[in-house]
Amino acid sequence: MSKQLAEIAYDLHSGLATSLIPEFDDLRLIGMAGTLAIHIKGLGEIEYEVMRKVSDHLMGIPSLALERVLRILEEVGFVKLVQNGKKISSVIPNIPVFDDVYLGIGQYAASECVLNEHEQATIHILGRLQNEPINKDALINSLGAEKSVIDRCLVVGKTSGIVSEHRARGRDILISPFYFSDNLDGLADAAVACGAGSIKSALDKVKSNQGWPLSVVRASGEIGGSKLTQTERVLVDKMAGEGIIRPPTIKFGVKSESFLFTPRPGATRLNASNREVYERAMALISAVRKGQLLADRFKIHSPVRILEVLRDKGFVGSNSEARHQYQNLVVLKVAYLKQTAQNMWQLCLNKTPENDAALNLAISLLRTGQLADMEVNNDARIALGKGEEYIQSLISASEIKKRQLQVADPQATYEFEQLLLKLS
Repeated sequence: MSKQLAEIAYDLHSGLATSLIPEFDDLRLIGMAGTLAIHIKGLGEIEYEVMRKVSDHLMGIPSLALERVLRILEEVGFVKLVQNGKKISSVIPNIPVFDDVYLGIGQYAASECVLNEHEQATIHILGRLQNEPINKDALINSLGAEKSVIDRCLVVGKTSGIVSEHRARGRDILISPFYFSDNLDGLADAAVACGAGSIKSALDKVKSNQGWPLSVVRASGEIGGSKLTQTERVLVDKMAGEGIIRPPTIKFGVKSESFLFTPRPGATRLNASNREVYERAMALISAVRKGQLLADRFKIHSPVRILEVLRDKGFVGSNSEARHQYQNLVVLKVAYLKQTAQNMWQLCLNKTPENDAALNLAISLLRTGQLADMEVNNDARIALGKGEEYIQSLISASEIKKRQLQVADPQATYEFEQLLLKLS
């Protein structure tokens, strides 16, 4: 739960980066801490002035809040602060490579932060929306909070882009575009027709077996050994057909096969610079799933191991099926095929940072079903390693984002007017 708290705080901050929402001060600080930690992970010492400008301009962290954010990361043990007196002069990241940033920050938040009722309600709402759409009326009844609190949370959620409302078959359905970015109207309709619980159950089975061939699902009625109910089978077909779950297709000669993945994350979670990485990761998984489950002769027994060998050695052993199995990887410039004998081909990695990232993501998706490090803005990471002159040119090259006014709260406005009346 603590990890989820930090993930939700990150998402909320991503959506509200330029808005001022007084009810969410603590949750926003936690989100800022997560955002900064993700971007400085693995970097060397960073000048404070460089960090101040980059975090404000590219991460939505106001310079006035930066010191508080750094103090949180210092307490978590993620940074060492170099100071002249009380003034921070530089920051030394101290985040172990394999540590889960969200887990560390979430544990801090759970023990040190006392969230108000708006923040607690928002955590509950977004925690539900991470996994499935929600019937709005059912959500209101389950929360047990004041209607004004829920309404305010939903207004903030819609303003941030993290919550959207859809009308389907006479019912109001809430969905988060951060976690489900494709065909939200179709997803809302499926939630009413089959129930959000069935959607969650079906997606959990896909998540545990990313890249499973659609034809195998249809023929066997299961995914990775987990049986699908009749409702789940209908849902998988419907969601694949409407593009709610992403089914990339690979052609093998005259044949073709589609492979199932959980819905593509929204634009904020899937940073623009990483969209191509995500597509390449799905292609990598699809290729090895083909060899695992639809091989003509040479079956792959461990898809993860094949991808690890490709990452670590730069090539995998040759076979006669490689030419068809890996053709998509050649098209996407992930790898190339080297002929080693008549009708024998070896897959060789095109060694680039993007392909390394795609391989690591594919391995993570096969092992855990989850995205990893796809929230990073590469422009921000590059800027953090540069000097003051580079940062100034970066900022002057585009218009600096203006802070938006806070999202107006009708209740707060009313109470302020009453206070003025008492004083007059």
